[in-house]
Amino acid sequence: MYNYDVIIVGAGTAGTYFSYLLGKRGLKVLVIDKDSEKNLAKRLDIFHFTTQSFARFNLPESKAGDPEFVSKFSYIYSRSALDNYEKKNFLEVHVMHLPLFIQRLRNKALKEGVEFRFSTEFKGLLYDDKQRINGIETKAEEKIRARLVVDASGIPSVVRTVVKDPYMENFPIGPRDKFYVFLKYVKLKDPKVKIDMSLSWPYYKGWIAPQQNKDGAIVGVGANISVDYARKCMKKFEDSIKLPEYTLQYEEWGATPYRRPPYSFVTDGFLVLGDAACLTQPMNGEGITSAWVQSTPAADIVAEALKDRKYPTKEALWPINVMYQTGEGAEFAGQRALLVGAVNMTKADNDYLYANGIIFKSDDEEVKGSVAGNLIKGVLKGKFTLAALRSLMRASGTGNKLTKHYKKYPTTPEGYLNWKKRADCLWKKAGSMADNVKDAEE
Repeated sequence: MYNYDVIIVGAGTAGTYFSYLLGKRGLKVLVIDKDSEKNLAKRLDIFHFTTQSFARFNLPESKAGDPEFVSKFSYIYSRSALDNYEKKNFLEVHVMHLPLFIQRLRNKALKEGVEFRFSTEFKGLLYDDKQRINGIETKAEEKIRARLVVDASGIPSVVRTVVKDPYMENFPIGPRDKFYVFLKYVKLKDPKVKIDMSLSWPYYKGWIAPQQNKDGAIVGVGANISVDYARKCMKKFEDSIKLPEYTLQYEEWGATPYRRPPYSFVTDGFLVLGDAACLTQPMNGEGITSAWVQSTPAADIVAEALKDRKYPTKEALWPINVMYQTGEGAEFAGQRALLVGAVNMTKADNDYLYANGIIFKSDDEEVKGSVAGNLIKGVLKGKFTLAALRSLMRASGTGNKLTKHYKKYPTTPEGYLNWKKRADCLWKKAGSMADNVKDAEE
């Protein structure tokens, strides 16, 4: 006998939003989280959320006076490695408090009948007499049965990593597979200086952005390998770029996955979401909306798979794979491979890309000539290195092949293993962002 239709492990943005979607569809859902309700998501405070995402994911727009709301801005800027060129792109963004935003999502889920249990830690999976997943056991040795178990536990991926099934990869998300995010909350010394938009330097994986206090800012970097290396990258960033003078208020640390997602998100009685599925945007590491792009259509597929008390087989859940991998998954696979090559260059190479609108381009910027032609021209003029050209063209070629391959994702599990072999070969050629780290142990 089942206690619930669905158990979700993890009460962050991915798990809570998905629980809300399932609750709206009449399913009996339990969400558990190892943290207490008071301490949930307290690791990071401020986050950015595109304004268009409210409408896209059918949420009322946060506004001044709402507990989670801080501010809004309408443009994002990025600058070249030598700080000589700037790009401007329109993007409306909300600045909000993450714990309060999650609380808002949880309140919506509670209204749909979803149950939450905090300070409840996952221990292991339960199986039926056919050796199919059908529930979980907690660290308190409580056994809870459900037809579908969902891993939304974030980077630890506590459920996915113990699933033993040829259709589910159980790799851990290690130091090479994530960015350690180092944030400095600062007070600006000059009262005339206001940081009311996001400004990034992609070469350094660094940025400065608004925080909750108008006379302050957040200075951040992301880096593979370790917390210590992220701190080292922060120093390199601040030594290279003249930021406004500030007084440090406090620091925050976080992490975001930065590797390809599992090839399959489903198997019998199981689904993985969010950071546990490595669903983040290649350009900036943001994960909330990437998770929701996957989970929004997944809610309908799950509801259908569970209809009439059915057990959700991998065949019934497989459309979740197809919809994501042939859409955003294909796009992001190409971008991720391209960016590995795009960061493997000198500061002067990066400036040349900005100067010519290659990869980095303003909304109103017209670029003359082809990318390949402009890169070759740069090599001939001595403004772009041959090594960078080779790296970028190789990465671009691999990225294009990955995008095409993902668009051919198998529509049923039968073609998966052969598809996976080809994907493995392409990702081996693509490499990873961590391959570019040369000075982590200096």
